[in-house]
Amino acid sequence: MSLYKKPRLKPVLSKNKQNPTRQKPLILMPGSKQKKILLLIAWSFATLLLYICFREVDLEQAWNNIKQVHPLWLFLGVAGHFLIFIFWAKQWIVFLPGKVFVTFKEMFEINALMSTAMNTLPFPGGHAYGVFLLAKKEGVGHSAALSVMSLDQLTEGIAKLTVLLIVSWLTPLPLLIKKGILGLTVVIFIFTCILLYFSFRFHAYKKIRTDSNKTLKERAIDFISRWGQQLEGLRNIKTFSYGVILAYGMKLGEASAIWSIQKGFGVDLPIWSILLILAALNLATIIPLAPGNLGVYEATVFFIYQHLGIEPEQAIALALTQHLCFLLPLAGTGYVYMIMKTFITKKTFVRE
Repeated sequence: MSLYKKPRLKPVLSKNKQNPTRQKPLILMPGSKQKKILLLIAWSFATLLLYICFREVDLEQAWNNIKQVHPLWLFLGVAGHFLIFIFWAKQWIVFLPGKVFVTFKEMFEINALMSTAMNTLPFPGGHAYGVFLLAKKEGVGHSAALSVMSLDQLTEGIAKLTVLLIVSWLTPLPLLIKKGILGLTVVIFIFTCILLYFSFRFHAYKKIRTDSNKTLKERAIDFISRWGQQLEGLRNIKTFSYGVILAYGMKLGEASAIWSIQKGFGVDLPIWSILLILAALNLATIIPLAPGNLGVYEATVFFIYQHLGIEPEQAIALALTQHLCFLLPLAGTGYVYMIMKTFITKKTFVRE
């Protein structure tokens, strides 16, 4: 009989068992039920707007008005909206921080896919998707992508406000639009102050070495600091001015599309009517309503044309045609990219 006794092994406790911590209750984020309720409210509002537009309209006459439009004017309407992508892609390249570089072709694709998402997903899903796509590019990252989006939104707001102020100078505006101008001015001022503070507060920030043991608070501070440091376009007056000019270029594309649709319907209105429609749309669609601002867009254009003395049948025909010329490039281009990628992927898979 052996005198050797096998030592008893003590069970090794994991860190979690050695340092038992009280499990935190799950924090419930806004669930799908709340999102569905908000979506239902938004859709109900859009349906109400469409009902108000169509209730006193002779739809047959409206359709006849649309059929009489020459295809060339429709093409120009689509081209005017498509022009937005040219200025948009260039603007995002200009706002990229440091030595980060993305080609025009890549940026055009990012903006096209983001625009499709913005016209498909509830707000702010499309904007988040654009940041995600840009962040995936080599050398960019999420903080740099967010800085580009921030400057994009600021210059977009400035361009919208400029259009509104020009219109208010040219013609008397409805009280609702006047209140909208005041509200937008306040929002842009606050947003500008916030960006300026973070931009200059962290202009010399250098990223500390990555540490997997950093707390969530430290990671958040590091991310915000890098975001502020990468708002380089705001600290450089030449770069920021160029970005604002490109934002004006986007508005010019929209205005040219509205002018083309008016000419296609033979509508004879003063030139400032184009800016009035554009200004009203800028206010009404500040927070996008998926899909494609359906209902809100038509109602806004319809009521403005009614305000300008256009007959209901022609006003609704103008609104529907203009929105279609908007959606074809702004929502359709991204779908073309997705279809092409799917086709190329399948073709590559078959070859392999």
